[in-house]
Amino acid sequence: MLKSALFKKQKVINAEGLNYSLPKDREFIWLFLSKPTDEELNKLVKDFQLDLKVLKNYTKATHSKRYTIKPFQFVFVDYFMDKGSFKSTKLLFILEKQFLITIVSQHHDYYHDLFERIVKEVDKKHNGETSIYLLYHFLEEDTEENYDVLANTEAKIVHLEESALRLGKSNVNVREIISLKRELFLMTRRFWASAKIIFAIKKGLTPLVLNPDNANLFDDIYHTFQHQIDIAMAQKEMLSDALQVHTASISNELATLSNNMNKTVKFLTALTVIVMVPTLIASIYGMNFKYLPLANMDGGFYWMLGIMVLSLGLSAGYFLKKDWL
Repeated sequence: MLKSALFKKQKVINAEGLNYSLPKDREFIWLFLSKPTDEELNKLVKDFQLDLKVLKNYTKATHSKRYTIKPFQFVFVDYFMDKGSFKSTKLLFILEKQFLITIVSQHHDYYHDLFERIVKEVDKKHNGETSIYLLYHFLEEDTEENYDVLANTEAKIVHLEESALRLGKSNVNVREIISLKRELFLMTRRFWASAKIIFAIKKGLTPLVLNPDNANLFDDIYHTFQHQIDIAMAQKEMLSDALQVHTASISNELATLSNNMNKTVKFLTALTVIVMVPTLIASIYGMNFKYLPLANMDGGFYWMLGIMVLSLGLSAGYFLKKDWL
């Protein structure tokens, strides 16, 4: 899908599809493509003398990077919120004196809405600086969206921390912790790569000619990225702490189980010893010998019962004193 906005001296002409008009002297056009077709890409190559290879292969980039200076081409690995969760995509920017081309590989309502909002917001009085202000406003609003992304990741971390603190009821998904930690690590790398591109723009290392005021605008975006990098790194530390709490919780649960098992084993051992002496006496007097002590004595049976009860009581008293029962 292709949308375009042609900035003339008195008005802005919006169009969709391939029927856009090329800019004339002192005019500027912004073309926005989402999930572009081969026909759309070939027309761009023909109208603006671009490299088709860059247009098709930029999605292979793992982080933001600059391709060429003339025209100024760079890929921007970006994050945005979509239906309550964050997503990542790659944007290709191609900028020259009279045109700005922005390409996203898939259709996302977020970028379509951003394109239309920026076109309305950019004051037509900028004229010769239209390219700078379009790029600035797009990157500035898009960079601010990262705070919503980081708020989403922080909410996930808080939930994981609360789960880790539920002793005995912990249902922490360790895989989720590791996955989120890796995503934050990747996010910091991408923020840093994007900040390097902004730094190159504000330092005048690109074809964009910036006056001090415009350079300060991009300087704000650069510092925003630095702040977001700090937030992402702090969140990685929070995840590490949550993982340590979860590990400590598991260790405590295992120690509690081991202690309970030891108590059970001690109880069974004491019970076995207590019953063993009376059982041994009963077993001896169950033997088929002619002569057994007290066997032929009046009251011998009660004597043996008394000895058994006494041995049982002594054994039970001993283990009660040792707190095994």
